[in-house]
Amino acid sequence: MTAPTAPEASRLKLLIALSLVALCVAGAVLRLPKSAPMDRVIVLGFDGASPNLLEPLIAQGKLPALKRLQEQGVYGRLASFRPTKSAVLWTSVATGKTMLKHGIVDWTYVDEAGLDVPFKPSGRTARTYWEILGERGLSTTTLNWWFSHPARPVPNGIVVSDAFRLGPRPGAVYPAHHLEELSALRLPYPAGVADEMKRRGIPEWRLEDATIPMGGRKAILDSYGVYFAHDVTVDRASDHLFARRPVRVFSTYFRLVDITSHFAYHFLDRRLYDRAVALEQEGKLVPEEEHELDRACAEILAPAYQFMDRIVAKYVDRMDDRTTLIVLSDHGFEFDRGHYRHAQKEGRPPDGVLFVAGRGARKGQRIEGATLFDVAPTILYLMGQPIAADMDGDVLWDAIGGGFAGANPARRIASYEGKGLPGAGKEAAADDREEVLRDLRALGYIGGDPAAAP
Repeated sequence: MTAPTAPEASRLKLLIALSLVALCVAGAVLRLPKSAPMDRVIVLGFDGASPNLLEPLIAQGKLPALKRLQEQGVYGRLASFRPTKSAVLWTSVATGKTMLKHGIVDWTYVDEAGLDVPFKPSGRTARTYWEILGERGLSTTTLNWWFSHPARPVPNGIVVSDAFRLGPRPGAVYPAHHLEELSALRLPYPAGVADEMKRRGIPEWRLEDATIPMGGRKAILDSYGVYFAHDVTVDRASDHLFARRPVRVFSTYFRLVDITSHFAYHFLDRRLYDRAVALEQEGKLVPEEEHELDRACAEILAPAYQFMDRIVAKYVDRMDDRTTLIVLSDHGFEFDRGHYRHAQKEGRPPDGVLFVAGRGARKGQRIEGATLFDVAPTILYLMGQPIAADMDGDVLWDAIGGGFAGANPARRIASYEGKGLPGAGKEAAADDREEVLRDLRALGYIGGDPAAAP
């Protein structure tokens, strides 16, 4: 074989260079996210929002934004599961998996139920939908999600962890340079809290106004201003990031409805409450009587639900024809043995709520059979990403319009796991963990039930 001439050698080098460029471009294209059926998904989480307490207020016209979502999208109950611990449930929302798969486990429940668990993880072991999307080239922002501290690095993402609401601290925000700008938005406690509560229509709950003895629930009442300040801080940070950093999937979470629901029934009309207790003890508390009690409790809870509704209204106004909005809760509250609660020791826990509106959603329809595990697969589907077979839910097909679903068939893969989670293995500082434990004790999640007596 003869050696190439100088011109031929030059042409050969050029051909090789062009081929390498083509390969690089092709590789880059392969790594780009598949074109999504829509531009943006907004996820609003409200802990403890309950259908039996929310629906009477919608019917009375007191929650106009949620009523608008009912009319323009789909609405229904979202099945929860035991144990009804927020950290477990919201991690299942984020991962589409049971607690035994995602690693945030209620070990007291496991031991009492006699479940066989061959491992004892110290933190989350499964990917969230925002981590999956970030790794696949889609931008995300996530605020205040349970067990998100310390904030793990997410490609193309911002994470404002659940420790941010407690005050400026290392690891509260990723990337860290956002911490200073967001901390400036904080509502400090107690300065300014009373005025802000008044401005937002939240009453000053007073122990002397309670008609039913508070017992251990007094601890929640004593800390109510702190919880309110946390949610206002998250609301301000959410508005700030939504306006200044547009992303494909935006998720934020609020607690005030749940916090208020843990004690509001102590302000019920005492005669109505005593009648319900007596009927329940006699096995005669029929649905009609329970609905009357729910309506009375809903009236007391109206300010907290209106706080929720005003937040929802802002995001409804921010939607366009390429946006889907998902509003959900992790569980509800039901009257049970003299208390409104969600942590019943037997039977099915009370359902949460689900609203889906915007691009791809059916209009004005009721959805049935939805579960917490279906949320993450649905978000991935709406963003044009495959659904993992090791997730315990599926796309909320009853919420998706037939024409939209036909034009956008779901794709499937085995799993998104298999390599280590970015930032996994880091643990929250001891003072952060103790603050969370104090919070959970006040709500009766650990250390016994403070509401043992009415």
